[in-house]
This record gives sequence, C-alpha cells and structure tokens, in this order.
Amino acid sequence: MQTTTLYKELRLKEEISVDKVATELNISVEDYVAIENGQLKINYKQAGILGDLYNIDPTLLVQTSGSINYNLGTYSRTIYADKYFEGEEKER
Repeated sequence: MQTTTLYKELRLKEEISVDKVATELNISVEDYVAIENGQLKINYKQAGILGDLYNIDPTLLVQTSGSINYNLGTYSRTIYADKYFEGEEKER
C-alpha cells in the first residue's frame, strides 16, 4: 500500500514538477522528495511559500491535531487535550 502526502497531492493536482517546488522552497529535490514522503517537515516560511504556490491557507500545512489517538484494542481511546501526560497514579 502506498500513501500519498498532502504535499504530493497538491503538487500533482496543480501539475507542478518536483523541481519547480524544490526551487521555490530553495531546497534540493532530494529534500523536497523527503518532505513528500513524510521524512522531513516543513517550517512556517516554507508553508507560506507552498500556500502561495497552491493558493491555499498555509496554516493548513502546519496545523497539528488537537487529539491523540491510541489504538490498543480494549484500551483504545481518543484524548482531546493541548497537554497530556499519562503515567502511573500514585497514592497521596
């Protein structure tokens, strides 16, 4: 199964080459391919450039989820929190 990242989907939809996007971001083609493969993350400046290139809100490219998903069978749950710590409960 092959997954496609949002970056790749946007680039293919706009029919823009990897070379063009890498040039716009002022990075190597290899680094951009690593971004598309999910191996590297973009920074805010790069998100702004991609937002302009694809005519979208750049914050959509750098948002983080407000939830944590644990898929562990019986103990599956979704936690909605900005800060979350899970540890052993201690008696007081």
